[in-house]
Amino acid sequence: MMQKANILIVDNNSNNRLSIRAMLNGIDAELHDAENGVDALSRGIKTDFALILLVVELPEMDGYTVCKQLRNAEQTAQTPVIFLTAEFKENSDKLHGYEVGATDYLTMPLDEPILKAKVQVILHFYKQFKQLQQNNVDMQLAASVFESQQGIMIMNTDGIIVRVNQSFSKMTQYHEDEVIGKNPNMLKSERHNVDFYRTIKQSLKRFGAWQGEVWGRRKNGEIYPEWLSFTSVKNEGIVTHYIAMMSDITEYKTAEDEIHQLAFYDPLTGLPNRRLLFERLQHGIERCSRDGDFLAVLMLDLDHFKPVNDTLGHLAGDQLLQQVAKRLLNRLRGSDMVARLGGDEFTILVMINHIDGAASVAKDIIADLSKPFYLSIEDKMEDKEVHIGASIGISIYGEHGTTSQSLMDKADAALYKAKDNGRNGFAYFSEELTLLALKRLELESTLRFIIENNKLFIHYQPQVDIVTDEIIGAEALIRWDYPGENFDSPWHLIQFAEETGFIVAIGGWILRETCRQGKKWLDAGLPPLMLSVNISPYQFHHSDIVGIVSDVLHETQFPAQYLELEVTERVLMENPIKTVIILDNLRQLGIHLSIDDFGTGYSSLAYLKHFPLSTLKIDKSFIAEIPNKEGEMAITATIISTGHILGFKVLAEGVETPEQLAFLKEKGCDKYQGYIKSRPLPAHEFECLYQRLLVINK
Repeated sequence: MMQKANILIVDNNSNNRLSIRAMLNGIDAELHDAENGVDALSRGIKTDFALILLVVELPEMDGYTVCKQLRNAEQTAQTPVIFLTAEFKENSDKLHGYEVGATDYLTMPLDEPILKAKVQVILHFYKQFKQLQQNNVDMQLAASVFESQQGIMIMNTDGIIVRVNQSFSKMTQYHEDEVIGKNPNMLKSERHNVDFYRTIKQSLKRFGAWQGEVWGRRKNGEIYPEWLSFTSVKNEGIVTHYIAMMSDITEYKTAEDEIHQLAFYDPLTGLPNRRLLFERLQHGIERCSRDGDFLAVLMLDLDHFKPVNDTLGHLAGDQLLQQVAKRLLNRLRGSDMVARLGGDEFTILVMINHIDGAASVAKDIIADLSKPFYLSIEDKMEDKEVHIGASIGISIYGEHGTTSQSLMDKADAALYKAKDNGRNGFAYFSEELTLLALKRLELESTLRFIIENNKLFIHYQPQVDIVTDEIIGAEALIRWDYPGENFDSPWHLIQFAEETGFIVAIGGWILRETCRQGKKWLDAGLPPLMLSVNISPYQFHHSDIVGIVSDVLHETQFPAQYLELEVTERVLMENPIKTVIILDNLRQLGIHLSIDDFGTGYSSLAYLKHFPLSTLKIDKSFIAEIPNKEGEMAITATIISTGHILGFKVLAEGVETPEQLAFLKEKGCDKYQGYIKSRPLPAHEFECLYQRLLVINK
């Protein structure tokens, strides 16, 4: 059995060696380390290595010197050497590496799939090469494997082809009769210079073998990559023939290219992705540090993209993103870079002569993207004309940061400023935005702590029948147990949770906890109550709200007819068609639906009849002005009467005085809630209040 192959990793940085070892985990080979060139040469003499991964920049003796000496030593003369380097300063550096004997180059940081693919290829052919080398004195063995899947070509000492196998003919498209007696120069691709072929001949003469990657040419002129192994055959110490074994590695190279494409480019637009963006950004920073240039990072977010995506469909949205990418590429110079980070977010890197130059680029981009786009819509004869815009945040190297991450963060902060200024514009980063960003991070940390440490709880505010004055329901309101002033009100916490996406987790918890408590009260023998839970716009549109409600009802066994979900006018106004479908599906679960804070948005009462709602809640801002302002009183009376005409029950929020309650009762309002009856209470206090009032009402 052939011994396990050995791979030598040469790098003076122990962390890099550990990283490479981790990447090569699972490779069928023993991994060895060398800290410097001297150590590498010493180990190369003692151990037969299938591959040496050699960092170019080493102390005392650089990689070029090490490789040259490896090639001069008999034990390592034909060992494949892959140079690892951060970048090529000049093409001549790369050429110099090949001249001293490098087999290939890889740039750092290493891409794990590509590194593994190259190592696997070399190990694959190393094993075959060693097998043939061990038996090269026995031509009979060579004959036994002659008709293998690899192309085989046998030449005499004058370099004339004397025999080929069928795999050779299949690979090169040359029939045996066309090559026998001829020089193999017909197979050359002209991609390698004279020195390359001279190196092969010298290796064969000195060591009796050579192997490496070569570009060959088929009979039809097609250039293709192949792995080529030359071995000299000796009889009593005298070379009689040369055997060339070749494998078409087109698939390996194609896979390598595909891996590179997937690793560094966005599949939809073909633009560089976040990974490649950060590599180019780091390179730009190094250039600025060295040459004193200005580098601008432009963070771009499309305005009004979501309505296009929602109304015309994702295929139309994809078309739009592709057209945006094309316009950006046409606007920018070849030295600039545009990357897609995901969704409708793009980042642009531009080298500028002065700070104001970034503003000119931003203005041009905004102008380009403000022009109409035309999208092909299925089943439509004519293209659909759509209009969008762009908001851009700008950070400048040196002015706003000196690292890749800081420049990206500050461009992102500036983008928010551009949006707040009215969209379809640009903004530079400022120190003020830095402080706001730090505050935002602090709020996010606080909210995360509150959620993860179970610091949330629920208070219940009674909802009362205005005629009988009996408690008929309760609204579940979030509270938290955490010191400090980061969140000064429940509204502030909920708003921030929406902005950060935490609202989905928080909203799900409130719904589950409310239903659990409701079932507990029913099991305790209390009369049923309608329990109301607020659903935020983000939670409604960015989670499977129907599935969540269904799962919670099933899990808690709380009767659906006693659950009411409250949505705001904003929920109804955003994508009304989709909203109606979701509300209908929720209604089919058996729950009730109400509109919260009515009067604070832009919807009309007539508009509400299109939605499957049962209750309309008048916002407390109107109630607070009763009886002091006749205008608010008139509006409130109109909402009550029109709501009844449309079939809604009407509930007034924030009732605090007897005068307000008397007015609402006079106008026929159905229900109310507010401090006049009770503040929001913890579950056990609410239960005590409810039981006490039940006894009184009896």
